Parts: sequence; C-alpha cells; structure tokens
Amino acid sequence: MLLPPPAPAVEAAVATGFVPALDTEYRYHIEQERDEAGTIRRYATDRTVRFRRTPDGLVAQLTIDSVAGGLSDGPGAMFERAFATLKGRPIVYRLSDRGEVTGVVDRETVWTALIDAVAAQDGGDPAKKAMLQRLTAPLRTMPERQQVAMLGSMLTTLLAPDVVRRGVVAQHDIRQRATPPFDGGSEVTGTERIHAQGNALVEEQRLSGDVVASGGKASGRRISTITRRVDATTGMILTQQTTVRIDSDNATSIATTRITQRPL
Repeated sequence: MLLPPPAPAVEAAVATGFVPALDTEYRYHIEQERDEAGTIRRYATDRTVRFRRTPDGLVAQLTIDSVAGGLSDGPGAMFERAFATLKGRPIVYRLSDRGEVTGVVDRETVWTALIDAVAAQDGGDPAKKAMLQRLTAPLRTMPERQQVAMLGSMLTTLLAPDVVRRGVVAQHDIRQRATPPFDGGSEVTGTERIHAQGNALVEEQRLSGDVVASGGKASGRRISTITRRVDATTGMILTQQTTVRIDSDNATSIATTRITQRPL
C-alpha cells in the first residue's frame, strides 16, 4: 500500500527544520534561578514573537513584555537592566528559511539604545561613569555581525530548527571544543540523544569539563544538562530546562533556566 505524501509543512520542516505559523503570536516565559554559594537570585521575562513573510523573506517581530528580578552584579547586571529598557519596543529580525538570524531591522538604533542604557547607569558617580565609558566604547564600534548575534540571541534562544533537521538520534558520546566558561583550549565530553515524543522531538544532552582560569590552570569543574522539547513541525521550542553546576575549591554555584511556550 502506498503511503500518502507528507503534508507540505512536514516536508518543509524536514528540509529546513523551521516552519513557524505566520501571523500568530508565540508567547514565552523564561525564568532562571541561581544559587551562588547559598545566595539565591531569580530572574524572569516574558517575550512575544510573531512571524510573517515579506517580499524580502521571513521576518520575526519580538517584544519583551515583562522583566522581573536580577541575576548578578557587575557588568552582567548592567546588561540585564539595559535589555529591560527595550521592554515594549518591537525588534524585527530578518531570518533565513532555516531559522538563522541574518539581520536586524534598524539595527543601529536598537544597538545604540542598548549601549546608551548601559552607559546611563553611573548614578552620578564620576568613577563609575569613567568605568562605563571604558566598557561601552568598544561595544559602540562592535562589528555588525557581532551586534546581530547579540541582539539575535533574544530570539534564537526560543528556536531549535537544528533538532528538527537532525531528527531522532540514538544516544552517543560527544566531544566539543570548550566555550566560556570552558576555555583555555580544553574540551568537554558527554552524551546526547534525540527521541520522538508525539509530535515533538526531545533532545537530551549532558556535558562536563574543567573550568579553566587565565593561565590555563583548571579552577573548577562544570556539569551541564539540557533537555529541549521541540515542535517537530515548526522548529519552535515547547519547553527547555538547562542546569549548570560549577564546583570550585571555594564554592558551588547552580543555575537553572526554564523556557516555556505559553498556549496560543
């Protein structure tokens, strides 16, 4: 018996891994909790994304609806507060058919507003003002590609077309070149698998490796786990949980991030 041909959306999802519903709101809740040597910090944000087709291709409009709490001190907290100033301001991304961010509409204006929001946090303190000027000066001239990547991260953290393109994958060992805080040229190892769950694909990954300080000496050990449940038709994340544990000689920190797609 011949099977019927797959629906166009399924065919496209297999080919590109990315077929979001157009002119439809996708609402996401993102929350993170950090336990840093017994000090608990929490952060939460809500974002809405809507996709549409234009004569120039696929675009996504993202709006930060709410921001609550804060995760860190120092430069990290400054950028959290700076991104919060974009709340309610739609950001429009140009996308490839594979769900890759290729550009940001009115990028220069959005980027300047973000960096200005960082620089404005001096509180009238001349020393802090000078420090912020040193911090933001190279950011103002950051290459376009890096600006697009940083602004695009607010959207790409909600997309997982790579999981759909790969499909079901049996558990296997993986080895990856380290990225911060796995740095210093070290490698991280672990396991990965992707299995089907109804109309979703579930990716499970576990990695571990040394946290390498400046000078190339290991300063701790990190274990990370990630579970992503992805709509197999659209390539959009349905739920995701990431836990990162870092053990050092002085303390242990644990960060848990959860992403949840709210019902349409």
